[in-house]
Amino acid sequence: MTASAKNLSEIQVWELAPSLRSLQKRVGAPPHLDAKWPCLQDEDRASPALLAAIAAFAGTLPGSTSCEAPFQTPGHGFALDEELARGQPEAFVSDPVWLILRADGAMHLGLRPEWAQRILTLGWGTVHPFARYMAGAVPPQSLIVFAPRDEEELIAARSIIEAAYGYAVGRIGDVILPDTRW
Repeated sequence: MTASAKNLSEIQVWELAPSLRSLQKRVGAPPHLDAKWPCLQDEDRASPALLAAIAAFAGTLPGSTSCEAPFQTPGHGFALDEELARGQPEAFVSDPVWLILRADGAMHLGLRPEWAQRILTLGWGTVHPFARYMAGAVPPQSLIVFAPRDEEELIAARSIIEAAYGYAVGRIGDVILPDTRW
């Protein structure tokens, strides 16, 4: 059985990024995403202060720099320096961009399949709508993580960003992830 086919209860703690291990279930109904590009949230958008906090956090990660979001997505992209971008190709929204902070405060990012399953099961995000419509062109672990609604959810968003960053660099601390370019 592959990790992506496992039930969340069958995933071992060591199989998760450390930042996802204590993640709790998101409270409330998931926001609706517009089915048309750029698939923004219709409600529960992040405040300007929360948007700024997410951007500041993503920009402090080693080798991560703010850039124009690919695909004319409204928001900001975050790219990795070439020497650090050693994760699997699916870790990137568009090489070298590993994270898009969208104008609504939601985030487009990639995670290892078992990590993505945890995010989905706990209600923090959804598979990107284009992964459903364009099977093969957009990997299934390409996620839209919902915009944080408050400071508590900002902490969860940072944990998810840390996991996406680890996937993009191909390592968590000193541990090299499988199938990376290290």
